[in-house]
Amino acid sequence: MTFFDKYSFKQKNYGLIVLSVLLIAVTYKRAISITIEKRSYSNELSTKLTKAETAFDAVRNKQIMLSNLNRHLGEENNSVEQVQQDFLNFFAKNSKGLKVMQIHEVLNYKHPDFEINTHKIVLAGGYLNSIKFIYDLEQEFNAAKILNVSYKLWKEPNQESQTLHTTLLIQNFLR
Repeated sequence: MTFFDKYSFKQKNYGLIVLSVLLIAVTYKRAISITIEKRSYSNELSTKLTKAETAFDAVRNKQIMLSNLNRHLGEENNSVEQVQQDFLNFFAKNSKGLKVMQIHEVLNYKHPDFEINTHKIVLAGGYLNSIKFIYDLEQEFNAAKILNVSYKLWKEPNQESQTLHTTLLIQNFLR
């Protein structure tokens, strides 16, 4: 081979080094990088497979969590009229010695993800009757939940006796 005879050993070594670097770069590009990419893709797929296998349990846990939140926050997507009608039906069935004095206009708070309706209801009657009714309302009424309760002694202008007024704030949520 007379082709390489005109180059010195130093030049041949530089050429060999450049050729080796090019072969290593081609090998990395053609084989090693593809293997690394396939391994990361395989790990991603195995992670997704594991997540898919546990998806049923995750959905069930989310449903349980949602039902617990509904129990604490009240049922979702009840209209204002439906909540008020449910409250009046509940009041008629469970109140003793109380009467509804006022149902105020509903306050509505709108957020991009949800709406909150706040109902202000004033009841008149004895303290023990109102405590019993509020307890029953907290335990059994699912259309909305109690936000606040306040008491006030009120003297009617044409009467000498005072009556206890209980102000209830109840809220329901809409999506």
